[in-house]
Amino acid sequence: MFGLYWGWKYYGLPEWPDDRAFEIVEQRADVAQAFAKQHNMNEHYALFVNYSMPSGTPRLFVWDFQEKKIVASTYVMHGPGKGSTDKRPVFSNEPGSECSALGRFLVTKEHGVTLRRSFRLKGMDGDNKTAYSRVLMIHGSTFLDGHVWMRYIPLHRASCQGCVTVTTRGMDYIWELVNDEEKPLLLWSYYEE
Repeated sequence: MFGLYWGWKYYGLPEWPDDRAFEIVEQRADVAQAFAKQHNMNEHYALFVNYSMPSGTPRLFVWDFQEKKIVASTYVMHGPGKGSTDKRPVFSNEPGSECSALGRFLVTKEHGVTLRRSFRLKGMDGDNKTAYSRVLMIHGSTFLDGHVWMRYIPLHRASCQGCVTVTTRGMDYIWELVNDEEKPLLLWSYYEE
């Protein structure tokens, strides 16, 4: 039974979020599209990360502005710094903090030095301006793949030091999407109490 559940959670991607997650993304979509237009970013797709959701549920959403719907979702780890726990992330813009950061990011087509299958993030807000110098990225992790069956994914410093760390299958989807689109995508990460 456990094997079937794990297989469904991992191989069943993309999973569809509950109605509440959809509503939160939908509420931010118009603001996100206006921001993307203002900064010459992609106006077809955007990525949203809801860190207030448990990490064992898909919490990165690919939004299609034209269809006005979520077209894919995947799991995301958060950084282990400053007292973060698997249940409650702590956020920071501080270099060396190993914390995830909130706000709007431009997803560049630049890759990390050691993680070639990745995209560096450029912070677009005051509270995430150091994202590029911190070398925050979107990248996949096999550690995450092996823990998606849990409600809260354990913190794992070797896999995530504040990056937007997703499953390898989720990264396959994001890799194609970012590379296929001419303009850079917006990624908006947020936390709601």
